[in-house]
Amino acid sequence: CDIVAGGVEDTGVFKGIHISGVHLMALLRTFQLSKVFMPVDTSTPIAHLGQSLQDGIPLVIVTRGCFGRDMDYGPGPVRNDVQKTVWEICRQMRADMPQVLISCIDLPINVSPDVVQACLSEPLNEYRELMYHEGTWHTPSVINSSGLAKWKQENKKEKLNKVGVMPGGFHRKKFGWIDETVFYKDMWALGWKPVLKRSDPPAAPRRTDLVFSENAVPDVKPILNSTPSGTEVTFRKLLTRSRESGDPKELVSSVKAYLDRAKFSEKSGLEEAVKACGEAAELFEGRGDAVEACSARGMAVGTYIWMNEVDKAMHMATEMQASAKTAKVEVEAARLVLDCHFALGELDKAVEAATSAKDGVQKKGDPEALCEAWGLVVATEIARGDFEAAVTAATSATSSADKLSKAKAWLLVAESQMALGGNSESEATKKSAYEAAIAAQTSARGLFKELGLKREEAEALQCVVQACLMQGDSTAALQTATELQAFAKDAEGSTEGMSVLAAT
Repeated sequence: CDIVAGGVEDTGVFKGIHISGVHLMALLRTFQLSKVFMPVDTSTPIAHLGQSLQDGIPLVIVTRGCFGRDMDYGPGPVRNDVQKTVWEICRQMRADMPQVLISCIDLPINVSPDVVQACLSEPLNEYRELMYHEGTWHTPSVINSSGLAKWKQENKKEKLNKVGVMPGGFHRKKFGWIDETVFYKDMWALGWKPVLKRSDPPAAPRRTDLVFSENAVPDVKPILNSTPSGTEVTFRKLLTRSRESGDPKELVSSVKAYLDRAKFSEKSGLEEAVKACGEAAELFEGRGDAVEACSARGMAVGTYIWMNEVDKAMHMATEMQASAKTAKVEVEAARLVLDCHFALGELDKAVEAATSAKDGVQKKGDPEALCEAWGLVVATEIARGDFEAAVTAATSATSSADKLSKAKAWLLVAESQMALGGNSESEATKKSAYEAAIAAQTSARGLFKELGLKREEAEALQCVVQACLMQGDSTAALQTATELQAFAKDAEGSTEGMSVLAAT
């Protein structure tokens, strides 16, 4: 502690005694001698000091780091509690001897004693207890702590049992029927309030020497299994044999057999499969079979999509559509483009691509390919959830003059109506959609019957049965299934008829 005995004259010069580093007993002795008369034969300053002690002299007691840590997080050193005892004694002395003007000041450890000079002038000289913390002077203040007292009462620390575990049990929520704040209104806490700001709080320096590792974090990569699987080894053997024979169909069959068993991690094998599909497509084009060439490249596009390389798949499908010479090849290429859009989740772009492909096919005058293009538009509209647009597109496709294309268009109308009815919450909409689907399937069945296509006619009847079942008309479904059973000459058609009849 530091003891400063004296005062500041009108000229601003401090006259007195400054004793630093005193212990507690010296401080107590100072308080006891504050009222003693000094000898007469002493020098003038000492006599003047004695007269001042008789009249009452201010004392400034400076402590270091006593309350500064109360403003920080975490506990401070033990000496903080010892220095707080000094403040308690000063408060007791101030009450016992009012003529001794005692001022207690607490400074941080890293601050020079020159800061105390500000306490001897206004407005700080009006306070008897001050604390300097981060550029601001604070003085003690008493605040009501009823909320804190109530919280401590409601959240008592549970004692551990003999095992060292908190006892369990049911804890019922307490509801107060009266205002409980009246029980804690006389609870007070001693805090600090700012009275004078000298400077902004110093910024804590950021340490740059805490580098525990000089090297950067290593880029850990998984260990790749470069050993080819048995399926890949067999596939390479088949490819070698197929390339020697020069048969594109054998190449395609080898790729199909491998893709059914390939793993996603076999990147090199899948790349080889894509390369083999390209070779097979070139061989088919050399023979003038554009449809098979498109099918081979479509297999390569599907492989790229499965490898999650949709950009490569989109590039290949777009080139196929741009270089297509026939309407059917263009439709197949457009279907591959749609698959890429579906893989990316771009449904709006898929609708635009399907509509553009339909417009391009329509200019080439191929009714069957145009019907398939309309089917792409209907499928994309259903995938996007716009069932009414799908019904409109399918209905537009029924304007074809070709009977086979018109029959397939009626099947598209039935498909879109079934989707509309299955996804509608209105019972009236469901009923009308199912009735429209049955009427469209019946029209398709009539056209297939005129063309003599028994298999397609049987499939149309089967769709009628399913629509009747969805509508809840079991009688009509049974009647149509019995009619479907009449296709006895077609073994497959008879099997389908029997299965549908059993279901009804």
